Amino acid sequence: MNSVVLSGKLRQQARIGRRRLLKFDESGNRIGESNPAAILSDHEVELMLELRRETGPDGRPAHSYLWLAEKFEVSRETVRSICTGRRRACFVARTAMEAV
Repeated sequence: MNSVVLSGKLRQQARIGRRRLLKFDESGNRIGESNPAAILSDHEVELMLELRRETGPDGRPAHSYLWLAEKFEVSRETVRSICTGRRRACFVARTAMEAV
């Protein structure tokens, strides 16, 4: 348990003085991992899409929505929405830096 607390403290110390890139869509809304409500990072979404694109010997996707949902600890509907482009399919219109 101490290692979990320590790693959390180290992460907080590492963020002091760092800056984070914020991404906005054309309406001015934060998108991707810069949105405070985001559960998955941009890297995790890219990995999810890459895994879903992999095909098995029969030409079908190698990983089901349910399998991906369990691996990324989100709902099956969230995975389906990301993979079909209903979520996380915005284009970056502008960026800004935020002190963390």
